[in-house]
Amino acid sequence: MIYATFVYKKIKNNQLPYPELRRQFLLAGVELNTADLNKGREICFEFHLNAQRGNTSVRSYVHLAENPLVRPLNRMSSVLSKYSKWFTWDTALNYDERFVPLFLPNDISHPLFKEPASRPLFLVLVAANNALIVFDERSQLPVRLSIINWYEQNAPKDFYLFGRGWNRPAALSGNLGRIRNQFQKLVAKFLPIWKPFKTWRGPVENKHELLEKARFYIAHENCRDLPGYITEKIFDCFKAGCVPVYVGPREINDFIPKECFIDGRNFSNVAEMDAFLRSIDDETYRGYQKSILDFLASPQAHQFSNEYFAETIVKTILADLALNKS
Repeated sequence: MIYATFVYKKIKNNQLPYPELRRQFLLAGVELNTADLNKGREICFEFHLNAQRGNTSVRSYVHLAENPLVRPLNRMSSVLSKYSKWFTWDTALNYDERFVPLFLPNDISHPLFKEPASRPLFLVLVAANNALIVFDERSQLPVRLSIINWYEQNAPKDFYLFGRGWNRPAALSGNLGRIRNQFQKLVAKFLPIWKPFKTWRGPVENKHELLEKARFYIAHENCRDLPGYITEKIFDCFKAGCVPVYVGPREINDFIPKECFIDGRNFSNVAEMDAFLRSIDDETYRGYQKSILDFLASPQAHQFSNEYFAETIVKTILADLALNKS
C-alpha cells in the first residue's frame, strides 16, 4: 500500500468531495489520510487543499479551491513553485505546464423537485456578513447589501436573510474596515437585542431544506468576472429545484445553459429584478426546473461532479508519479 497525506486548514461543510477522492485513490492502491493517521509511515506524496506556507520533504500536489482575492497564496508563484501539479479553476495560472483545469466539485444528484406552489419563501439569501480584505470592483458583497437594503425598505415580508454576523452592521473591506468589523463584533456581543437587519432570520441549519422552500435565491459569487470561478452557490439551488439569480464569470453560458438560471447582470437595479421575479408564473417556473434537470442529467454537468473531480486528480497524480519514478 502506498500512503499519502491530505493537508488542509479548513473545509467547507457544504463541499466535501474528499471521501470520493479517498475512495478512488484506494481503488488505485493509494491510502490518502490526514497527517495523524500517517504518523510513522513512509509518505509517497502530499495533497494540499489550497496553497500552504512552508516546505514539504515529499512530492506535493495542490487543489487551489479558494478565490485568490480571499487567499492570495493561491496565486503566489514562490509558494506554487513547490507543487508538481496545480488543480484549479483559475485560468490565470494556465501559463504553466503544472496547471490542470478543474472546476470546483459538487453533488449533482437531482431528486424530485417541489412544485412552485409548495415554496412559500419568495426570495432567500444565505451569506456570512464578511468582506474582502482588499478593495476590488468585482466584489459582489456591496451588490448583496444593496439587495438586502432594498427589500428591507420595500418588501421585508418577501425577503429572507440567513447567515452569521448580521446582528451587526455590514462588514467593510480594507485594514481600517477590519478594525471596525472587530469593534462591531464586540458591540453585538454585549448588545444582543440590537437587530440592524429586520429580514435576518439567523444562521441556517440545513441549506438544502431551506432552498426546497424557496422560490428564488440570490446566488451571486463573492466576485464576478473571475474566469472559471463557479462555486457551490448555483449548484445548491439546482439540487433543491430552486431558481437562482446568479452573477459569476462572464462565460457562464459556455458551461451552464442560460435557461437554468436568471442572470443578475440583466437588471439595472433591484426594483427591476424584483418586478421580473414577480412576473414569473408557475408554468414558467416549472420550465426553469425542467432545464435544471436536463442539465444535471447531461454529460456537460459531469465536469462539475465530485466523481469527475476525483477521477481527474487520481489519474493525473498517478501518471505524474510514474513519470517521475521512471
